[in-house]
Amino acid sequence: MSIGRILGQGQAKHILSRALSHSRLSHAYLFYGPESIGKKQLALEFAKALNCTSQGPEEACDLCESCRKTDARIHPDFFFLEPTKTTPAARDSAIRIEAIRDLQKKLGFLPYEGRFKAVVIDQVDKMNPQACNAFLKTLEEPPSATVLFLITSNPRQLLPTILSRCQGIKFNPLPPEAIKQILEEQEEWPDLDAGEVEIRVARSKGQVARALSDEVTQTAGYRQDLIALLDQLSWERMDLLFQWAKTLAKGSEPLAAVLEEMMGLLRDITLLKSGGAPDQLFNRDLMPALEPVARKKTLTGLLKMIDAVAQTQMALSGNANAQLALENMLMEFCEAA
Repeated sequence: MSIGRILGQGQAKHILSRALSHSRLSHAYLFYGPESIGKKQLALEFAKALNCTSQGPEEACDLCESCRKTDARIHPDFFFLEPTKTTPAARDSAIRIEAIRDLQKKLGFLPYEGRFKAVVIDQVDKMNPQACNAFLKTLEEPPSATVLFLITSNPRQLLPTILSRCQGIKFNPLPPEAIKQILEEQEEWPDLDAGEVEIRVARSKGQVARALSDEVTQTAGYRQDLIALLDQLSWERMDLLFQWAKTLAKGSEPLAAVLEEMMGLLRDITLLKSGGAPDQLFNRDLMPALEPVARKKTLTGLLKMIDAVAQTQMALSGNANAQLALENMLMEFCEAA
């Protein structure tokens, strides 16, 4: 894989290619945007291009010894950090101060084989506080001939002092044609039919992982039931609504995925209500079922329902009682309807 073969992210590639060709590299870049849209892949390719001995200055050849070593992550001037768990049974992973201190020691020397020391730190938002404070020293007094690529899907969780010392580059969801090409090139799915490809593309939200996940097609089966629920909201039928909440809370369906489906449907209904183009819908195949619901609801009510789902997702991420959280969401739906 070379930079030119990475799909999408034209603006990000242009910014970095110009910096490489004009030798005006920043000491630290922050790649931010949704998950699974190519941030890490592009960082790895540019880190490789920094020390490529054949292609340069804007592209990596993938064939020279430097490129092969970087691909194998054994290049002495390439460093990759990501969150790890203290034990296999640990619940959360993090980037800890020990890893940062070890990196700082290695960056204290001049490049061993290449022109630069290249550092890729994935999920930089998962640095613990001690690691963040230690890492600030590297950003404040950047080592010579070093380029850092920091990757995050949650830039708001980073310290302002880290944000201010990096050149931010925004990454956007991949266009449908890019997702479609990736799906069609999957060797493990040679018989993927056109209909399923279209469903996966439409519901991917521009994220490769979502398009490849079997959950995308599994949760598609919930959509008709969720549309019926949204269509029939009523204080008079709270018994049915509470039964739905109880069944979902105690059932085997992935609760987070169902709420994500609910959010997507409400987003599409709101888009239709406000006169948006049909080709912008996540659930284009269900447009005939979504349009009648959009006509019944008010824009203000739909926005309140979207907020209720977001609040429920946040509550459940904090281990709230699932049934009570869902019941509260449905009561807010009725109030908004």
